[in-house]
Amino acid sequence: MVIPVAAPTRLAPEERAAVREAVLAVVDAQQWVLGPSVARFERELAAYVGGGEVVGTGNGSDALCLALASLGVPPGSRVLVPPNDSGFAGQAARAVGLEPVVHDVDPVTMGPTVELLSAALVPGTAAVVVTHLHGDPLDLVAIDAWRSAEGLLLVEDCAQAHGARPDGRHVGRTGDAATFSFYPTKNLAAVGDGGALLLHDPATAERARSLREYGWGERGSVDHPRGRNSRLDELQAAVLSARLPHLDRRNARRRALLDRYRKALHGSATRVHGDPVAGVAHHAVVLDARRDALREHLHRAGVGTAVHYPHLTGEMRGIAPRGGRTAVADRQRHEKLTLPCFPELTDDEVEAVVAALEAWRDAS
Repeated sequence: MVIPVAAPTRLAPEERAAVREAVLAVVDAQQWVLGPSVARFERELAAYVGGGEVVGTGNGSDALCLALASLGVPPGSRVLVPPNDSGFAGQAARAVGLEPVVHDVDPVTMGPTVELLSAALVPGTAAVVVTHLHGDPLDLVAIDAWRSAEGLLLVEDCAQAHGARPDGRHVGRTGDAATFSFYPTKNLAAVGDGGALLLHDPATAERARSLREYGWGERGSVDHPRGRNSRLDELQAAVLSARLPHLDRRNARRRALLDRYRKALHGSATRVHGDPVAGVAHHAVVLDARRDALREHLHRAGVGTAVHYPHLTGEMRGIAPRGGRTAVADRQRHEKLTLPCFPELTDDEVEAVVAALEAWRDAS
């Protein structure tokens, strides 16, 4: 039997009971779409991240689309997007009539720097999407100052970083908008699809609420032409409210697992990615030029792995990197490997992963 990279249906007994109770309450309720459960979760998530207005959406990709549309990024504008997020930001930009432009990444953070963004900047650029990839929060102080000087909007994709608080401040509070995904493998997960965007301007939040429901003003009257049908449903909202109180505990367990892996690989050529304090270990990512050999070694030991992500955004048709090739991102996609990392891993499973990593280290 292979130890899975993720197992979203495994829940601790207390959390499972809370989810079951939430589901049954919705079944017995009088409203199943945009009702009290959605309103409650939007308030709770806003309080959890430290303020602003939360707008629930059908999924994280739609949250990105709605963030760009609600901020009023003009159709045809260019948007700087990461090359290594499997195309989530680039596809969202395209979906609302924008042109994505990719940049290379820093070899340590896997995110942008001011220098890399500047090299990719082209006329007609209106916004930047940054992704807190693998649950590792980016330091946005310099980037925020740069984009402000350039007159660019900033969207933070926090889909993999629920609960990350560098310097005590939750991610998503620097940009003009932030987006979240609640896909079942996320740190805060639904039992299906779900998403949300965080906005700091009430008028923009009101526009986002219209855009998530066809762009309606008065029912049936389309006030915003970039609207779509993307409503967080009552069932998922109720589940998310039930699971939110468990998020910090689950993140602590994820960090502890990644720390075990880091210690097991200490002294080897395999680098463990992620901030050991501020990160929330959405993925346990390691990098090694011998990635395929490491993957085979772990497979023989019964340890499942994945690659996040095997392709670059720039490989999407019509998206070319600016300022040169995405050399670092291209190299890293051949080096990255994701190990099992979720709170419900058993102690025996963790010890098996650690033993396999130590064997790899000792043989290196």
